[in-house]
This record gives sequence, C-alpha cells and structure tokens, in this order.
Amino acid sequence: MERARALSCWNGKEVVVRPVGEVREELHLGEGRTNQNFIADCEGARCFVRVGSDLPFFGVNRAREQAASRAAHAVGVGPAVRHAEPDAMVVDFVDGKALTEEDLHRAGAEGPRSVLLAALGKTLRALHDAPVPPELEAFREEVGSVGWGGPHLEKWLRYAEDQKYSRLPLLANLRDFIKQLEHAAGPLGPNKFCHFDLLADNLVLKKDGGIMLVDFEYSAPGQPFMDLAVLAMGCSLTAEEERSLLSAYLDREASEEDLRRFKAVRVLAALRETFWGVTAELSRSSALSDAEALSYADAPGGLELAEG
Repeated sequence: MERARALSCWNGKEVVVRPVGEVREELHLGEGRTNQNFIADCEGARCFVRVGSDLPFFGVNRAREQAASRAAHAVGVGPAVRHAEPDAMVVDFVDGKALTEEDLHRAGAEGPRSVLLAALGKTLRALHDAPVPPELEAFREEVGSVGWGGPHLEKWLRYAEDQKYSRLPLLANLRDFIKQLEHAAGPLGPNKFCHFDLLADNLVLKKDGGIMLVDFEYSAPGQPFMDLAVLAMGCSLTAEEERSLLSAYLDREASEEDLRRFKAVRVLAALRETFWGVTAELSRSSALSDAEALSYADAPGGLELAEG
C-alpha cells in the first residue's frame, strides 16, 4: 500500500488508498491474481491503482499492459490511464459492477438478444477491430510461430517442454493433439487485438448499460474466437449459452460450422489454462502458493482433454 501512496502523480496532494479487498463487495469489484490492487481517492477523484512487477515466465510485461490499456481506452472499451510507472499504473475508476459467472449464465439462457450479451458483443467487436499496439506485435514476434492458442500457450508449452515437465501426463503427443484441434478450428484469420483474460470479473457493467474491459496484462495479437472461448470456459457456459454468446458477438445466428469450430477452440482455451498452472508450478513466480499452483494445474479441463 505504501507503493501506491508514493506514486508521483499525487504531487503531494492528500490521497486515501485502500486495498481492493476492503471495498470489493461495496464497490462490486473483481479480484486479481498477479497484482496488488487499490482504490485511491484524491481530491474528489477516484482511481484504480495496479501495482505489480513483470512476470517473465508468464509473458506478463507491464509496459505491454500499459500500451494495451491505452489502446483499449482509445477505442472506448477500457478506462483511461492517468499515470504509469514501471511497476504501477493508475486508471480511472469505472463506476459500475464487475460481472459474475451467474450474470453470464443468465444472459446466455436469455438467448443472443440478451441486452447484456448485446453490450458485450459490441465491446468485444470494438476491441478486436482496434489496431494491435506495436508492443503486442513485438511479443508475438518474440514468441515466433503462433497458432489458435495465441502466444502465451506457445510460450508456456515450450517452457514445460524445456523443463521436461512430467508430474502430469500432459506432454506426450500433445503437439499432435494441438494440430488436430487447430485443423478443426479452421484457417487462421488476421491477428486481432485480443484481451486473452476475459474472466467474468474483468467485465464491468456500467450504469449506462455499456461494458468496459479491465486488466490487460495478457493482451496479445490473436484470434477473436479464442477470447470468447476463454470466457466460455472460465464461466463453464453450456452449449446453448455458448451459442447465445457467439451469436451476440457475430451479430447473427451462429451456424453449426461456427459452433463446431468454437468447440475446438474452447479445448485449446482449457489447455492454455492448464499450462498457466503448470507455469505457476514450475516457476514458483505467481501469487499462488506451491500447493495452490499444484491444485490449479490439477484442475479438471486441460488434463482430461489431453488424456482423452
């Protein structure tokens, strides 16, 4: 908390800084896994402060996160960045409510004409239509060949291979399995500006009914369906709820071909989540304890799919 109080942007003004955990329920906020998050009130203005260092094993770079945040704000889908330092960023506080998985289930059950899904589709289309920040392109080029899973899956998978990871039977024939999934997903389209961490609580429903995106630390060039698959997987959406989500995003009824392709991409999203856990287990550099990292990697999803 002292780091948040010491930021140069306050210029000696009186500032009240509170950890997000103290006001999460009051302000309807989500939680973070890799940052220390604070609410700061300074002379009548409320800001959100993120404090965190680079996480090289995870491909998290704060300069990239800041560039992605600014680019998202430029197209109206993210809060304005008011101040940035190498390990900290101050953004406007979004006056609204972080969504929950239950919100997404209810919206999905209502069908593609759900007001919430329509707003979400509009926001995601705007993000994906925005220019990819050059800092993010540089990360993709650094990783090299990237398929449907995006640069982070490739980075985490290579790390597990380099470390000869064997606690879980994940790596045997996995590259062939991924090729099968990517064939089922179909040809790659142009890389778009993707969020890649669309957990429900990274979606903020504003009072005017619009949806704002927050937490861009995993943003990268990628395929829009992967963004949707991360959201569907994280919220455990049913097949019908997925159909509603896809239809709202596409602004038309999702075809059977769309759904078939999306099913393969969702498996890739599950593998990506599993290898986040493997990276946490091997690197011991996340906010998770060793036991939590093991549990995360062991969670149903990617392991079951890889074995299947």
